[in-house]
Amino acid sequence: MRDQAWKLRSLIEEKASPVEGRGRVLAVTSGKGGVGKTNISVGLALSAARSGIRTALIDGDLGLANIDVLLDLHPGKNLGHLVDGEASLREVLITGPEGIQILPGASGLSRIADMGHSRQQRLLDALGELVSDHDLVIIDTGAGISRSVVDLCHAAGEVLVVTTPEPTAIVDAYAMLKVFSCEVRIPNCWLTVNQAQSRGEAQQVTSRIKSLAKKFLSMDLQDGGAVLYDPRVSASVRKRQHFTMAYPTSPAARSIRELSDGLGMKQPRPVDRGFLHRLKEVFVGDLGRGRERSP
Repeated sequence: MRDQAWKLRSLIEEKASPVEGRGRVLAVTSGKGGVGKTNISVGLALSAARSGIRTALIDGDLGLANIDVLLDLHPGKNLGHLVDGEASLREVLITGPEGIQILPGASGLSRIADMGHSRQQRLLDALGELVSDHDLVIIDTGAGISRSVVDLCHAAGEVLVVTTPEPTAIVDAYAMLKVFSCEVRIPNCWLTVNQAQSRGEAQQVTSRIKSLAKKFLSMDLQDGGAVLYDPRVSASVRKRQHFTMAYPTSPAARSIRELSDGLGMKQPRPVDRGFLHRLKEVFVGDLGRGRERSP
């Protein structure tokens, strides 16, 4: 008997298969809020764009979208209008600093899998177009281990987990890694320590989490380095201008450039082309059924 999942799978296969993704997709996430995830997402996008990389930035926080606030942008439409069929991708995209293309987020889209078939298809088409037209697509996810966050990380295939040296942030970062190890496969997973007082402090945190991930989760976590604490970051947020623009010689700005170099953000490279396939897994519920079987 052909159920709704079969119908959705057929629809997605028919419409998505011609799309050849070319861009690298990186999800930036965190186990808890307040660790500077969005600032790092924007910083990486700006750094890549300055090097001539065609870059798109998706505000994937389905509950508390705020990239537009951080950059003092005023979008007329957002992701909600797109998935509701009220606007096309071209009408929703806004051009940010350094020419980055930004897909503004929307509140109220609590979970991708609950959107409904037509809304899912519009989102799939839009993301496929972004990946096809750009060298790099960065998804700034929400914080925590909600379904929407894990789904976006799974689809991206490459994830940067952001933490701080605070014990609560470390615990929550490890909890997110545990979810990845039990429920989804992340081919490339990086860890960066934000707001570190020194590189030595960041290295201690990274070594600790990497050791735990290797021992208990059988996960080879990659070292994404550190972004040093800098009071000018908070000052730039109040100015609604990213700190790499407002204070380009600051320690935090230099840290972002080093992080970008370490992640290979500034040069196009061969990428995993499974992004659309993993999105289809999310949409048709295959991933959700896999979760139910997980211990």
